[in-house]
Amino acid sequence: MLSSAQDITHLENHQVIRIMKYRILQAPAILMLACLLSPLSVFGTQLEPYTGEASAEFTLIDTKDQTHSLSDYKGKVVLVNFWASWCPPCIYEMPELKKLKKHFANRAFEILTVNVEEKKYKVRKFAKLINLDLPVLLDTSSKTYNEWGVKTLPTSFLIDSDGQIRYKVRGNPGWDNEETLAIIEKIIH
Repeated sequence: MLSSAQDITHLENHQVIRIMKYRILQAPAILMLACLLSPLSVFGTQLEPYTGEASAEFTLIDTKDQTHSLSDYKGKVVLVNFWASWCPPCIYEMPELKKLKKHFANRAFEILTVNVEEKKYKVRKFAKLINLDLPVLLDTSSKTYNEWGVKTLPTSFLIDSDGQIRYKVRGNPGWDNEETLAIIEKIIH
């Protein structure tokens, strides 16, 4: 399949299809439906101003057993991305998220990926497979997924440096497009 050093952006179509088939067979049924039945998860959408609760919190462990609380990142703009390894749109979004992190590397910006309802060993193996170098937090019980009102995967929230959710997007907005970058840039300032 892939060596740990390969990036998903270098995969051949047949390799991506093999990964997708493997992941879909392992997917929890209810979350797979949330991802596959949503047209928003397949097609690019735009960041929309968030109209829910003013702020949210969570504490989750990552694949290395380190604890992360959203409040630990106050003072930084944070993109919280909910995903699963069996979700094709989530997988296709990962290289863009990695590029986004590099784009804002010297800024007060962080990306936290929250894997939903998968076992740690599977997530760790998958993150290594695609060379994912972003923090991967584990929401194995779907508690945070439910508390944040996520309905489809991928779903992301853009949080300002005061910890307030400012934008939400269901699907991939095109993390490298000018409009998306301008919104993030405006919040960072």
